Parts: sequence; structure tokens; C-alpha cells
Amino acid sequence: MGFLIGLLTGAVAALLYAPKTGDLTREELRVRSEELKRRADELQKIANDLSQQAQVKGRELVDEAKRQWDRSAVGQRSETSVRSSEGGPSAKS
Repeated sequence: MGFLIGLLTGAVAALLYAPKTGDLTREELRVRSEELKRRADELQKIANDLSQQAQVKGRELVDEAKRQWDRSAVGQRSETSVRSSEGGPSAKS
């Protein structure tokens, strides 16, 4: 975002010091600002898409980690100890 602001500031400064008429300068500023706005909108859409993809992938990774934990020996032992402390079917009498 900082890069875009710097780019816009440089473009405005260059246009203001260019030996052109006011009408041409204003038209060029308008065209360039519209282009920058369009690019910023595209970048925002891309960022939103990447964010959503990262959230989905994160949920998938968490679910997979939970499945692997439940299948592991450590996960089985912790389940057994929870059942034992609750008096579940694996509790010894």
C-alpha cells in the first residue's frame, strides 16, 4: 500500500512540474488516478481471495491434525484416561 501511495505522489509531482497546460494535466491526473484505483481494487480482491483460501486451508490442517492426534497412541491414551476418570467403560473396578 505504501508503494502505491509513493507511486501516486511521484506521479502527481511529475505532472505538476511538467510543462503542459492545466487541462491536459488534469486529464492525465484523472486517467492515472482511475487506473491506480482499478489496480488497488484488483489487489484487494486478490488479497481477499488469498485470505479465504488460507482460512480454508488452515481449517483443513487443524482437522487433519485432530484426526492424526486421535489415531496416535498419545491421543488414544488421553482418551482412555479421560474415560477412566469419568468412570467410562474402560474404567477398572
